[in-house]
This record gives sequence, structure tokens and C-alpha cells, in this order.
Amino acid sequence: MPTICLTPICPHMLTNRPVLVSENSVVEVRCRGEDCSVYLTIDGQIGEPLKNDDWVVCRSSEDALLLIRPPRMMFFDVLRQKLKWGER
Repeated sequence: MPTICLTPICPHMLTNRPVLVSENSVVEVRCRGEDCSVYLTIDGQIGEPLKNDDWVVCRSSEDALLLIRPPRMMFFDVLRQKLKWGER
């Protein structure tokens, strides 16, 4: 799906949900917190402290990522096996 998914980590309100925007979007976020009170974490990597007035710009890359999966392995079958759904 040609989108960018922005996901809040540890949101403090139930209304903070992932947001999907078009792959052509450019999302700019400006840090308004005190120095080193805000961390930027990308794809689960080690966070980087931001300073007041730092900018983060998020946009799609020109490079594509092609994913593969084994032909007989379906997502819900894997969940069923790992979580033992449907077993007695």
C-alpha cells in the first residue's frame, strides 16, 4: 500500500492512533519540548534526543522495498500456530 504510517509510541491518550498519509506527503514535526525531553525513535532503533526548535521531516524514499513470504505461509496461520488458537 503506497502510504506512510506514523505511529505514536506509548501514547498517553486512547485517541492517539497510527495515522496513514499518502506516500507523496511530506510530514514536518517541530520539537517544542525542553532540550533532551523529547526523543525521536525510528523503526525501533535507539532514540535520539531532540532540542527545542529541532525539525523532523518524514517523506517516502525513492527506493522501494520488496518483501517476500513463503507461498504456503499465511499471516493468520502463523498467529494461530504461535498463539495456539483453536487448540483444545
